[in-house]
Amino acid sequence: MTNRRFIVLAACVALLATSATMAAKPVEFEPLGVTCGPAFFPTFCVVDMSGDGQTILFRDQVWRPDGSVETIGGPPGGFSTQAISDDGSTVVGNVGLSDPPLGNRQEAAIWQGGSNWQALGGLPNTSPCGFSYTSAFDVSGDGSEVVGLAWIGMSCANSANGFSWTTGTGMVDLDRIVPDRASRVNSISADGSRKVGWSDTTFGSRLAAVWDGGPGSAYWIEPDGSAIFLGEAQNTSSDGTFVVGGGYTSGNDVFEPWIWTEGESPTPLGVVKTILNGDTGQHIARDVSDDGSVVVGQDTLFGLGEQWAWIWNEGSGIEFLQNYVRDRVNGPTRSQICDAELNREIDVCSGWDFWNIAAISNDGKTIVGTGRNPNGFWEAFRITLP
Repeated sequence: MTNRRFIVLAACVALLATSATMAAKPVEFEPLGVTCGPAFFPTFCVVDMSGDGQTILFRDQVWRPDGSVETIGGPPGGFSTQAISDDGSTVVGNVGLSDPPLGNRQEAAIWQGGSNWQALGGLPNTSPCGFSYTSAFDVSGDGSEVVGLAWIGMSCANSANGFSWTTGTGMVDLDRIVPDRASRVNSISADGSRKVGWSDTTFGSRLAAVWDGGPGSAYWIEPDGSAIFLGEAQNTSSDGTFVVGGGYTSGNDVFEPWIWTEGESPTPLGVVKTILNGDTGQHIARDVSDDGSVVVGQDTLFGLGEQWAWIWNEGSGIEFLQNYVRDRVNGPTRSQICDAELNREIDVCSGWDFWNIAAISNDGKTIVGTGRNPNGFWEAFRITLP
């Protein structure tokens, strides 16, 4: 009996130790080695990520799960990448074109490999406003539907509207809420059921808008004149249940990031950087996990030209992403990351500063963004949560 009790006790201790080790598994921080110039004005080295976190889109390349790297080229007029579909199959962006009759312009496009892009054109009977004609902002999970902004009419005076494009419909004007004002679709849910962005008020302020259908389906999350001002919607969960954005205020000086789900009031998430010398800044939620429990984004203070990446967890609230990581990594990794509370203008830190976030995976476990590396260059990074 004594030996049996000892064996059982030992097994329980071993099990508890294993459980504690698993519970204490650290967050992983990984510099990705993709840089995009000296760290002056904020920029994005990493652009987007597939829903499972396995395929990463950079400015001019795609990293695949098997370790292969695909280089993205473009026409002589240049290109920019904007988003990758949830399944990793489709990259959308914008290309510079110059062929007649429209001449020099930027046009929404789908990358088809190498330097080949399929330009998506524009709305019927329209022309560019300056260089801008159409701009892709996002793509559905299977790559079948592209959304963004398209100029309407034959001059800039006619403004621009959000658009949807599929191979079957071509480019469709999704309209706006107030006539003679503008709208834009910033994102589409992976399942294609919901589009989000903004639609101007009568006086030109951008309010968060949702399209749950085609043209004429747009509505404001908080109507014009509401006690809550709700700025642009930036992104949505895969099924459209959760919508996030920036510009929430109920009369104070700070415009906070927010999360919203239908049937409930928008929830402000707080900020990590508040007013500094009168600069209220911009505070944006960039992405959200599918269950709505994790939101990521960045705060920007324009006077300093600086950004601070943050993470919000349901229950614990918002905090600097780099401090969140510092508190959860092993010692050697912790020493590589600066304390976000340091004054960047005064305090010297030779480690990493996390500036902005591109995406979070659907399960909320993988985050990609851009930071200033110890050598003073912008570099992409990946964070894996346990």
